[in-house]
Amino acid sequence: MHVIGSRGSSNRAINPAMMKPHSAQFARCANCVRPIGCVPLSKLGSLDRRISQLDIARAAGVSVSTVSRALSDAPGLSLDLRKQIRKLAQELAYEGRGVRAEPALHATAYVTLNRATGGLAAFYEEIVGGLLEEARGASLEIDVRLVEETSLDVKRLQQDAARSGSPALFLVGIDPLPEVIQHLLTSGTPVVLVNGFDPAMRFDCVAPANFYGGAHAARLLIEAGHRSLLYLTGRPRWTTLQRLRGYSTVIAEAEGIRSIVCELPEGSRENAEATIHELLQAGKRAWTAVFCMNDLIAVGVMQALEAQGIRVPEDVSVLGFDDLPCAIMTSPRLTTLRVNRRELGREAVRLLLRRLAKPDAPLLQVEAGVVAVAGGTVASRET
Repeated sequence: MHVIGSRGSSNRAINPAMMKPHSAQFARCANCVRPIGCVPLSKLGSLDRRISQLDIARAAGVSVSTVSRALSDAPGLSLDLRKQIRKLAQELAYEGRGVRAEPALHATAYVTLNRATGGLAAFYEEIVGGLLEEARGASLEIDVRLVEETSLDVKRLQQDAARSGSPALFLVGIDPLPEVIQHLLTSGTPVVLVNGFDPAMRFDCVAPANFYGGAHAARLLIEAGHRSLLYLTGRPRWTTLQRLRGYSTVIAEAEGIRSIVCELPEGSRENAEATIHELLQAGKRAWTAVFCMNDLIAVGVMQALEAQGIRVPEDVSVLGFDDLPCAIMTSPRLTTLRVNRRELGREAVRLLLRRLAKPDAPLLQVEAGVVAVAGGTVASRET
């Protein structure tokens, strides 16, 4: 048996089907110019010395650093390549230091493509970072996949499960379709919704404390003396609906507070700018403070107000949500509510490990607290 890969690409799979015979002692792939480093397993296995990572790298056709990362379960490699290198090391009876045992558990994390590759990339990057960080300490291997929410159907789940063999799922920022929900319940697949919410309590989930966050935002603005508020939100998800409910509850309980809720086509900076321009041109600016569903919307609001000569916070206060990196780049610094995204990922792993250990345990819906971050975009207003 010969194994050969492609040098210079740490994520390229080892593909024995591409090998062509070169000599009685060596094998090479279709892209090889010469068989240097293409060492047959039979020859390596008969060496009178201990097998090294260099031997594995030569047999696999990858770099030593790639072998080291695969054996130590370090990030940065595809799941398939990691498995193939570990299998090769096992066949060669490699006994090196720092080799992590093959993870006993496997899961797939589907991450919302549109949000994770758009303005909310930093939000989801930290969630995934928390997932992988917690998983490494728990012998859990996670295969992360970006996916369009509408394309995650039953057929896709079945095909991926057949290929990967992963018995458990994380749905990150994804509200599953009704037929997907039914499939997951019928199949008994362990699932954790991450930055998601299930009002029917069918799945474990972890999300920011959205109801509290919306309520806290409303109180913060009311306590600053504002009596006319504007809330800009995006396409509703269960998570953001909770935020709106918290905000609306406080508004309803307060006396003499007027509020307008405006739903944007998408929760983007560009849509926020366009909406504020439309409201200002229509003469609808009774509000003195704007609460935004996320910091991207808040930045768009500030840009639109500045373009019209309206000062922040002297004329209008602006409050964001999430504490994304852009919050520290505004002038003045955006006042916002911070979500600990990395902790959402860590807690999701804990929930899945609990579910795998105790399949019949009561379902849990965990909320991570949000914290106000002082900035310069909310000012007190005399009443």
